[in-house]
Amino acid sequence: MTSHPSPFGPGRAARPTSHKAASHKASSHAGPSSGSRLRRGLFALLVVAVLGTSTYLFLTRQTTTAPAAQQPSSAVASLASSPALSPRPTPSPTPPPDIHLTIGYAGDVLTHMPVINDTAGGQGDISPMIAASQPWYSGVDLALCGMEVPVSPRGVASGYPMFGSLPGVVAALGSTGWDGCATASNHAWDQGWSGVLTTADTLQANGMGFSGTNRTEAEAARPYQLYQFQREGRTVTVAQLSTTYSLNGMTADPAWAVNLNDVQWAADQARAAREAGADLVVLHSQIGEEYTRDPVASQKEYAQAIADTGQIDVLFSAHPHVPQTNELLAGGPGGRGMWVSYSAGNFISNQSEALGTIMTTIGLFVWVDVTVSEDASGQRSVSVDALHWHPFTVDNAVGHTQLDLGAAHAGAVPAWTSLSATEIERRWQAVTGIVNPQTYSDQVPVATGEAPVPLPRG
Repeated sequence: MTSHPSPFGPGRAARPTSHKAASHKASSHAGPSSGSRLRRGLFALLVVAVLGTSTYLFLTRQTTTAPAAQQPSSAVASLASSPALSPRPTPSPTPPPDIHLTIGYAGDVLTHMPVINDTAGGQGDISPMIAASQPWYSGVDLALCGMEVPVSPRGVASGYPMFGSLPGVVAALGSTGWDGCATASNHAWDQGWSGVLTTADTLQANGMGFSGTNRTEAEAARPYQLYQFQREGRTVTVAQLSTTYSLNGMTADPAWAVNLNDVQWAADQARAAREAGADLVVLHSQIGEEYTRDPVASQKEYAQAIADTGQIDVLFSAHPHVPQTNELLAGGPGGRGMWVSYSAGNFISNQSEALGTIMTTIGLFVWVDVTVSEDASGQRSVSVDALHWHPFTVDNAVGHTQLDLGAAHAGAVPAWTSLSATEIERRWQAVTGIVNPQTYSDQVPVATGEAPVPLPRG
């Protein structure tokens, strides 16, 4: 049996009753008054026992059945109120670092026969001619040239009016840092369908991308060239589109072989490029009038219409064969504006002041600064933060070799040039009097990572 504690509480003994029993035995033969007293004593003892048992049961029940939650211990209460154990706000995820890119463009690669003849063995290696600008275009993250003329399918160069370039020209571009070219121009059909195929094949064989011409209906359906970059452990994709105002009176056959200027078409293709993964879209368009100092009305109207679509991040225009200014137009993706360079002039050519302006000997390297931001959820935003330009001029008398006009103006004149200090200053004043001086830069750009990968088209 289980022993029970005294109903009188711990440390306190039950009142002794042995003397009562002894007294009862001793007086059991006493008279009636004695028996009556005994019965009253027993009754009192019984009442005490019942009350004690009831008290014990009541106390036991209160101790064993009270819910713990109603009477928390002082230790639990202390822990619950401790500041160290109070719930803390969940910290917000940290966004990844911004990605910075530079995208550059130069004027027309216009290989007149005197230019080809000045290359080693007449094979088209123009790399010595363009060495002055090489640090600049190889220094941007994405360098896109303007392939004014097609590559001859016969491997024989030709000049104006039906141009044909050489594979050696393309090889020189690819080996010195150009990543791709715009191939839509008014001369794109000079070598016909075979010229379109040969030009694209040659660019691709030299690891370069291209947009503006199409070899197949599948390429025509996806006329944009995608370039992928790996930066900060993430992939960034740039799309390139290229169009032209005409084919010098000729008609491409098939019609989809060369992209023509069309604002709605450009917007639709830019949208499709974004759906295919592009973070931003660059458009090259040939438009305007040759040898004009300022953009004509058709150029400005076209550029603003492109900006108004909200689909193009930057517009690099060509065709005037002389440098023209640049500006930030209203519109662009998200209403953030769209930079346009109206013309970068000639990158390499045999043109001279005989055409009415010294500006034909000058070309610009134009580039934009791009920031790709990403929030903690992975949502991206892209901004074109600034546009810059730097001028180069071709010394036709010394192997059609480029000279850094900005550096020469600052006093770094190479010993080989035939240009006098006066002529250098004249050319400098000519270009800085036309092109937006606030966007001029003498700082060579520096790429932020490895070269991009041009993805297969079609």
